[in-house]
Amino acid sequence: MTTLALAVPEAAAGSGTESRVDGRNLRAEQTRRKIVIATRALLEETSVLPKVAEIALRAGVSVRSVFQHFQEVETLFLAVFDEILAEVQEAWVPVEPVGPLAARVEALVSRRAAASERVLPVRVAAVPFEGSSPAMAERTKVARAFARQQIERALRPELDRLSPADRRQVVDALRASLDWDMWMNMRRFHALSPEEAEAVWHKIVTGLMGADV
Repeated sequence: MTTLALAVPEAAAGSGTESRVDGRNLRAEQTRRKIVIATRALLEETSVLPKVAEIALRAGVSVRSVFQHFQEVETLFLAVFDEILAEVQEAWVPVEPVGPLAARVEALVSRRAAASERVLPVRVAAVPFEGSSPAMAERTKVARAFARQQIERALRPELDRLSPADRRQVVDALRASLDWDMWMNMRRFHALSPEEAEAVWHKIVTGLMGADV
């Protein structure tokens, strides 16, 4: 009598192992996400990078688990920083170079103020990292380049009427004035409210772009 063997497809034969691996990966990603969310919440509450024990407690995981997913505190901070910055840039609505200058200045300052206020807690926490972290310095450089592009876009008609040297100087002045560090200084060190800080920015840009704005 011939015995027929039941053929088992390779995918089915390994499906149990693959499911276990996928399950572990999913749990690992969920834990990592909890850690990032906890760190972000603590940062936004205090503007200070929290201790690992505080992060673990807020996330509902062990301190060991935090270090398993993020070997260095800087790596965890950068993950949070990247997430917030990506959200801000995705939400940014460019000010198109059309219409009255006054309206464009108003829109640019208002949107820049809102974005700077949103990143303020993580920006304050980032200050200690900048001098020793090339990764943090690079992210800051990219963020400032993005801001410069948006300034030039919004005010292009007026800027293009200037000589190359004057244009460069005015753009540099605008970029420095609307920098998130200036926002941090106004809000943290000069104790201005968001509305007061925005009014200062509006005054500066108005002066740089012309008294008739």
